[in-house]
This record gives sequence, C-alpha cells and structure tokens, in this order.
Amino acid sequence: MRYRWHTGSFAWLIHRVTGILLTLYIFLHLYVLSHLKDPETFNSMMALMKHPLVKLSEVGLLGLVLAHGLNGLRLTLLELGVSSRLQKSLFWTAVATGIVILFIGGLPILGGSH
Repeated sequence: MRYRWHTGSFAWLIHRVTGILLTLYIFLHLYVLSHLKDPETFNSMMALMKHPLVKLSEVGLLGLVLAHGLNGLRLTLLELGVSSRLQKSLFWTAVATGIVILFIGGLPILGGSH
C-alpha cells in the first residue's frame, strides 16, 4: 500500500522543515553576531551583506518566515474550530498570500533600496 500525500500532509512537512531551518538560522545568526566585536570585522561583514547571493538568501529567509508563519496561522484557525473541510482552501490561500508578500518584500531586498 502506498502512502498518498494530501494537502494537510504536505502542509505538515512544510511547517516542520521551515521550523528546523529557522532554528538553524537563529543559531547561525547568533554565532555571527557574537563575532562582530571590532569595527574591522563589522565593516567586512557589512560589505559581504551587499553580495547578490547574500541578498538572495535574505529573500529565502523571508520565504521561510512567511511559509512557517502563514502555515502556523492556518493551523491555528483549524485548531480554533474552522472546519477541516476548508484545509485545502486555507493552504492555498496561505500559499498565494505568501507569494504576494514575498514578491513585495523581496523587491526592496534585491533592489537594494533601504
């Protein structure tokens, strides 16, 4: 018998993976911050932050936060009593909302405007 992936199963996997990746990011972020004690190191890190790959990874981080947060909101609504028959609609609404916010939020990051 083969397992069949449903919207809820896929949403569960997304939530777990994004949660793990965000936890790893927090540890990496704290590690980097703890090593920015002198002005030289700080200035070199700020120069690195202008690199296109770093900017792209910041958009990726925004995507992780949006996926985890909007999926968490979907789960909260289901826990509060919204009918589980709306699970697929809630999932695709969260995906569409996330894509729109990612596009709107990613443009300034990639464009370099502050």
